[in-house]
Order: sequence, then C-alpha cells, then structure tokens
Amino acid sequence: MRVRKVQEVNCPNLHNQLKEARRSADRSLLQICKRLDISPTYWYRLERDETETISYDLLQKIERELSCDFGIEFPDSKRRNSNTGRQGMNFSRLQWIKVVTPPADYPSYWAYTPQEIEGMKESGLQVINHGSITIFPLGFKGKQSAQLDVGDLIALKQHAKITHIVEILDDQFFGTDEWSNRYVKIIWWKPDIDWDSLPHSKEVLGVDLNYQGGQPLLFDSFKSFKYTWKSTDALKEFQAFVLNQLSKI
Repeated sequence: MRVRKVQEVNCPNLHNQLKEARRSADRSLLQICKRLDISPTYWYRLERDETETISYDLLQKIERELSCDFGIEFPDSKRRNSNTGRQGMNFSRLQWIKVVTPPADYPSYWAYTPQEIEGMKESGLQVINHGSITIFPLGFKGKQSAQLDVGDLIALKQHAKITHIVEILDDQFFGTDEWSNRYVKIIWWKPDIDWDSLPHSKEVLGVDLNYQGGQPLLFDSFKSFKYTWKSTDALKEFQAFVLNQLSKI
C-alpha cells in the first residue's frame, strides 16, 4: 500500500521575487546555480515565468542560499505539531540562547530594533525588512557562530528580556577574526511595542539563565535548565512551553 500526497499553490509573482533575490545577491548567477545544482538557463526561465512549476525542495534551497523568504504556504499549513504556534512558528529547533549586551556608547538601549535593522538596509547591508519578513546579519565575537547549523533557532536575551527568536539561514559565518556575522530570519518579536513591557525572561523560559559574554549556548548546558526540565522529553516540553508563553504576548 502506498500513500501519496501532491500539492500545488499558485504564486503569480514568484518569478519577480526570484529576479529581485538574484539581483540582491552578493555573487554571480553562475555561482548561485552551481550551489543549487541547476543551470543558468533554467534560472532565467524561472525569472521569465516560462516554467509551469518549481519543486518546493528547490525553492527552499534558493531561500537558504540567498537568505530570503518567498512566503510560500500550502493549504494544510494550519495543521501544526505541539511545537508549532498559531502563526506557524515552529520551535522544534529552539536549542540556543545568546545574550546581547549593547555597549554603553550604543545609540540605542536595545539592539536589533526595527529602526536599527532599517538603518542596516540603508547603509548597504543585505537586509530584507518587508511586511512580516525580516532578515539581517546577527553579530558574533570571533567565530562563536561556527557551532550553529542552518535552521537552528536562537533566543536573543537583552536586559533580562527575550526580544527575538531568530533562525540561522546561512551555512557559514562572514566577517573578520574579531567580529563575524550569520544571516538570520526573525521568527518571533514584537517590533511595535515598548520592549520594557516584555515579561522577564524567566517567565518566558520557565527558568532563569544567566551568564556572562555573548557566545551562544545550548539551553541544556545550564545546570538550572536540567534541574527545572527533568523529563526524558525535557527539550520538547521546554520548546512547547516557550512557544505558549510567547503566544500570549
């Protein structure tokens, strides 16, 4: 017995989105196609809307390679597992926390605000900040981000608040030995409210996690985490808890 499921969704503007993503890339079309294992001829056919379909797997590869999101959703996307929220947030890869500490001379009390991200875009950095999609380079000291995999989720904590949940999009860091970046997509944040009004991180995480430095750390590397979340499915239960807490905000 075999079970087969085939779905299609109409995306009339996808060819223009592909063209814009290619023009915004920091590499040639030949380099892009080599990474995607497709021909430039096929890419141009996609841009000219000369193909009837494109595989979802290839589209996801393009999104990862060019650090973009075309916003494709299928009709059954409302069916979620316990770690997926009402707005489609999937927290099954939420394993990391990173403390963000803006220096004393920083122009803003908070880092990675909507205004700062828009400023990155205006300064020439490759940033997408349109509608519900926000992608920007997240900074790390040295090569701290090397341990992070594509698809991993990080909770950003600053001033005892969880201000962002972000997803790693690229498979390698870029920058200098002193400071590097990884492109991330914001999965959760509240850009339109005063972040001082956000609940304390302990309320969101169910445990108080404190450490010095901005390196990303695994949640289950903390003794306090292991003490609080003790079951065999501790990480899954934690992810579901965090998702529920953030959904209330």
